[in-house]
This record gives sequence, C-alpha cells and structure tokens, in this order.
Amino acid sequence: MREKRHILHNFVLYSVFAFYIFLLCILLFRTVHPVRSLNLVPFRSIIRYLSGQDQHLHAFALSNVLGNIVLFFPLGVYLTLFHRDKRISVNLLWIVLTSLMVEIIQYTFRLGIGDIDDILLNGFGGLLGIAAYRILLLKVKDAGKVRRIIEIIAPIGGIICFLILFLYNTL
Repeated sequence: MREKRHILHNFVLYSVFAFYIFLLCILLFRTVHPVRSLNLVPFRSIIRYLSGQDQHLHAFALSNVLGNIVLFFPLGVYLTLFHRDKRISVNLLWIVLTSLMVEIIQYTFRLGIGDIDDILLNGFGGLLGIAAYRILLLKVKDAGKVRRIIEIIAPIGGIICFLILFLYNTL
C-alpha cells in the first residue's frame, strides 16, 4: 500500500513537472518573428520597458518583466528538488544555462528575440524558486515533507497560473 502511494505521488510530481516544461516550451517558442533581433547590453530592454520611452512597449512591460521571472520560478523549485546537489550556485548555473539555450534557440529559429535581459530575469526567477525551496526546507526540516508539500502546491499553483495566463491572453 505504501509503495503504491509512493508511486502515485511520484507520478503526480513528475506529471506536473512535465506539464510545466510543455507549457514553458509553448510559451517560449510560440511566435515566429520576421527578423532576428539580439540585445547583448544588460538592462537595456528592462530600462526601456520600465522607463516608458516607448509607449507601445510600456503597455506590456510589466507583464514581460514579471513573466520572465515567474516562468522560471518553478524551474528553480523543481531543479533543487530533483537535483542531488542542493547548492544555490550549481542550481542557478543550470537555470542560467537553460535560459541561455532558450535565447539561442529563439534567436536562431526566429522564435523570439535574443535578449540578455531575459537571461537575467529568468535567472532571478529561478533563484527565487531555489530560495523558496530552501526556505521551505529550513522551516519544515524534512526533505520528504517538502516534496509532499510541492506535490500539493505545484498542481494548484500551475492551474492558477494557467488560468491567469489564459485569461490574460484572451482579454
């Protein structure tokens, strides 16, 4: 009985993670751009978005900046949960490398705009996820209980985020 429950818990956890990766790919690679664009100057687009220099860009600036952070928050949680090496630096490096690969793919196949700021924001979101996992572990003091908490919170949070994203894109 305990073994079946453990298998079910793992199935739920890995299914939610797989669904997150699926949605992440859809969101990151959904739009083909007519031209390639690349920004290698750190904070250029963030400052341009938030300063209001371009009114068209300012309209979605907050959602773009927050979106890049929020998209990689779960990756920080899951990576730290699944990875044996719990060090912040190691897990953050994997998140930054993942984000770098996303930007290279977006630029190469014109599926987005290659932007160093996206890597910085994605890395920050992943770092927040790593911190959330570590804080939860510090409070609960049991990795098994933390895993079960994530098993419960992840599907609920995923559904809420999916609904918000769906509503945001349909309005």
